[in-house]
Amino acid sequence: MKCFITDKLVMSFWQYSSFAGRDMQESVQTWKEAGFNIGFSFKYHVNDTCKDKMIELLDCCHENGMKLIMFDDRLHCHRLRELSEEDYRKEVQRSVEEFGRHPAAAAFFVCDEPTKDTLSLAEKAVRIIGEISPIPAMVNFFPMWRSKDYVDLMGVMGADIEELYSDFVKNSGLQCMAYDCYGCMNVREPEADMEIYFDNLNTYYRTARKTNIPLWTSLLCTGHWHFKQPNLSDMRWQVSTALAHGVKGIQWFMLYDNEDALGDSPIDVYNEKQPSYYDLKKVNREYMAQLGHIIPKLELEEVYHYGNTYGRTQLYTRCDEYLKDFVAKYRDFALISRFKHVETGHIWYMFVNGSREAGNFFSYTFSEPYAHLNGGRWLSPGKCCLVELREGDE
Repeated sequence: MKCFITDKLVMSFWQYSSFAGRDMQESVQTWKEAGFNIGFSFKYHVNDTCKDKMIELLDCCHENGMKLIMFDDRLHCHRLRELSEEDYRKEVQRSVEEFGRHPAAAAFFVCDEPTKDTLSLAEKAVRIIGEISPIPAMVNFFPMWRSKDYVDLMGVMGADIEELYSDFVKNSGLQCMAYDCYGCMNVREPEADMEIYFDNLNTYYRTARKTNIPLWTSLLCTGHWHFKQPNLSDMRWQVSTALAHGVKGIQWFMLYDNEDALGDSPIDVYNEKQPSYYDLKKVNREYMAQLGHIIPKLELEEVYHYGNTYGRTQLYTRCDEYLKDFVAKYRDFALISRFKHVETGHIWYMFVNGSREAGNFFSYTFSEPYAHLNGGRWLSPGKCCLVELREGDE
């Protein structure tokens, strides 16, 4: 990939505020304090005259060891409806010269949740930016579900998006598979949307692996509509389950309240930090410290659900070649993932407490020559742990 962070887990966010009234240094300090390593810029409108603000934001990110995804609306894929391809290329060239060569520049954001009516525009924008820019374009895709209204939205059945998005990557050169799905926070139909949440993780991971690009997902830190306001355990649970299904990057929705009063974000309309900001900060820093450098090196081989299964994930039935047995003291939902380290070839296991309310003790037994690693762990709600399979004399 060009310029995305690839040596550590990505922690980023969504936000849709304008540059007006924002202090760049203060903003980046807030992002860094919260444990993010890729920021998402304030929105640079088509007729904005605040080029210096975007450059200042890039400078501040660079000074703080961060990268920046830029929301430069001049490059949004919808502009291809207003401009000829030649004129759009000129817009891209201008943005590249102004911002795209900065050492903190990570990507140009060009589209959120394209539908059947805008997918071709998004594909074209990504391709053009890839031809001109030293940094790639980023697109965030719709969550998938398996009903007729999804066909109306996307033009294909949910089961067919692997082919749809594989072709998108092939034709556009897209560098990262990103999507959002917040079904795990649905309080109206929790079981049905848990199915959708894990179905999306599995489906998008297969697509990312098939196209050999990393998978990012958006997780929820701002309750809205029928989605609950996530607490500390909910946030941990979301990160753990995403990583267990092969995700390499997280984008939290959303860091700042927007003008539509969508929900209660970690930073409100008065630019004041709310209690959820400190939960988000704790979770980001916790996972980055414990897993940030190892997750990019682990390639998912198998993922199992234990006690219950969602999203067509296979149920653990003592069927794994290295893990002889796994038992939860309290037979709650759990996740078991097997990874292979891309450098050492070692097998790693991730165990996730799938309960968001109660801790649980997990016992695990490995086949020889790894029996010396047999043991168990108490995990708090939503937390995970890793075990590396190493022979006794290693």
